[in-house]
Amino acid sequence: MADTSVRVHAGPRLRRSLGRERSLVRVRRFCAGLIPGLPAILAAGCFSSDPDSGQASADGVVDDVGHVHALHSPRTRIISLIPAATETLVEMGAADRLIARTRYDEQAELAALPILSGVLEPSVEAVAHLEPDLLIMWPTGGDGGAIGQRFVQIGLQWYGAAINTVADFERHAANFGELLGLERAADSVVAAVRRDLAAASESWPGRVGAEIVYVVQAEPPMTVGPGTFLDSIFSAAGAVNSFRDVEGNWPSISMEQIIWRDPDFVVVPVEGYGTPRMAPGARDPSADRMADLFGWGKVPAVAAGRVISVDASLFGRPGPRMGEAARYLAQRIHGR
Repeated sequence: MADTSVRVHAGPRLRRSLGRERSLVRVRRFCAGLIPGLPAILAAGCFSSDPDSGQASADGVVDDVGHVHALHSPRTRIISLIPAATETLVEMGAADRLIARTRYDEQAELAALPILSGVLEPSVEAVAHLEPDLLIMWPTGGDGGAIGQRFVQIGLQWYGAAINTVADFERHAANFGELLGLERAADSVVAAVRRDLAAASESWPGRVGAEIVYVVQAEPPMTVGPGTFLDSIFSAAGAVNSFRDVEGNWPSISMEQIIWRDPDFVVVPVEGYGTPRMAPGARDPSADRMADLFGWGKVPAVAAGRVISVDASLFGRPGPRMGEAARYLAQRIHGR
């Protein structure tokens, strides 16, 4: 979700060609890096979780692809290929049960673990060699789900999690709690996120919600749709999603639409400098960069410097830090 710093200085034809290629690369990076609620926006559309899936059954818990995971014994050898899920497991106190990590998992507790490459398309051989008793991954990868089928063929039943919303986060956290025998810890994590989001929403009383556009991708533009976990973070922070009426979790939009909707702020996820502490009246470090990108300088908020940089990891993962993200955004918008 991050690479908003690319500058394209080329003719229209080359720019369109580069844009299509970069679009797929950035979408893969968006899904892999923030690994949020995987909207499987790869190529055509998103994998959406079924509201009736992921529920407990008489035999165990059901994931987002319909696999039933028995509760015969607590899982102790876990691989999570979804950094948001990994953060939830660590917060539950299960860091010592993880046996590998991705390059996006930067927690100190996991530093000594081997790194698995290919978050969306992991090496079946490398995963199988580690003999996990719980493998958490996206319901579909860049290959249309063939990776998951290969795991099934070798007798490794994987847990599919599409975490698009706060409700999805809560549901999967509860499932992880049951699978690990850490039900109380899972309940505590969920309760803490609810408290943090509520606290963020109480930090701007009497203020009017500001219209924002969140830049999932700058070229071509992609943003956040209604109902996603980011949309919930916006609401808690006193922000109104300018594209709340557009279908899809992560819709593609046009520069003309952005200019016409005239948001109060443009929010830009970045890598490298986190959530900067900004003095009142200071110019955001992403303001000039956004103004230089094709078309964005014509957006009134960008032209006026009303750009808010946010940490791509913090804002890209539906996990224990969602309240922290909401508090930061509220402070940047409302000054408190």
